[in-house]
Amino acid sequence: MTKILITGVTGFIGSNLFDLLKLNGYDVFGISNSQSKDSISKISLLNKSKLNSYIKKNNFDIIIHLAAIIDENDPLKILQNNYFSTMNLLQSCVENNIHNFIFASSHAVYGKTNYLPIDEDHPTFPQSSYGITKLMEENLCRFFKNYFNLNITILRISSVFGEYQKKTKLIPNLILNAYDKKQIVLHQYENGFQIMDMIHVDDVCNSILCSLKNMKNSGIYNIASGNPITVKDIAHYTQKITDSKILIKKMVGKTNHFTYETSKAKKFLKFNSKIKFEKKFQSLFDTTIQNH
Repeated sequence: MTKILITGVTGFIGSNLFDLLKLNGYDVFGISNSQSKDSISKISLLNKSKLNSYIKKNNFDIIIHLAAIIDENDPLKILQNNYFSTMNLLQSCVENNIHNFIFASSHAVYGKTNYLPIDEDHPTFPQSSYGITKLMEENLCRFFKNYFNLNITILRISSVFGEYQKKTKLIPNLILNAYDKKQIVLHQYENGFQIMDMIHVDDVCNSILCSLKNMKNSGIYNIASGNPITVKDIAHYTQKITDSKILIKKMVGKTNHFTYETSKAKKFLKFNSKIKFEKKFQSLFDTTIQNH
């Protein structure tokens, strides 16, 4: 049985992925910063010696690296945590003869859009500390892949949504504001409302499962739904349920639109996004309100 380690296992994607891989017959373990239970261990990825001892003891076949800090208020913390966590994991792979590594990167590495849809060859010029660290980690993965001959798959994941997501995220925040009878304010730019690609967490987890089954095709892949929507669309779904008021503010200048080319993931990972945003919205609304 293939033995897998997931970092960030108690996070939004990690907790869903843990269950999916268990259902598919994998022997799954996890590392968390917040809790220790059953096959989940509380270990800091910055504690190189403790991390390496744990990995050596368990003899994993594959590491899936999801753990990351996103808080833009502390860019130095993001840099230290994200980059050196990845460095420690990759070094442990080399030292413990683990040849397969899946890295959860982000669409944030692209930054400003030069053309649409964005393919994997699009220039990378990230506009956030988080995006910068993800690109640095990608380059680190490339080095280890080429120098130590590791199978490393990099998944550039677009904006994720799903039930039980943190309240501070776009969709839960919009739903709660509407539920609390607050006016929804939308920004309309010279090139319209911002277009983005929202992918459900179950699809993201399935893309990782597909990556596991196709490690021989390691590379860089966009993971997106291929069904772009706007903030206005999301607001209208909310309005149908809450009868909330929408205020549209005209903005000077143009916004960045984000749609992604996903044919590479379809061809080499055999991954196809299956979940449509509109089909999930009622469930999103209900779980967000229940946990309010």
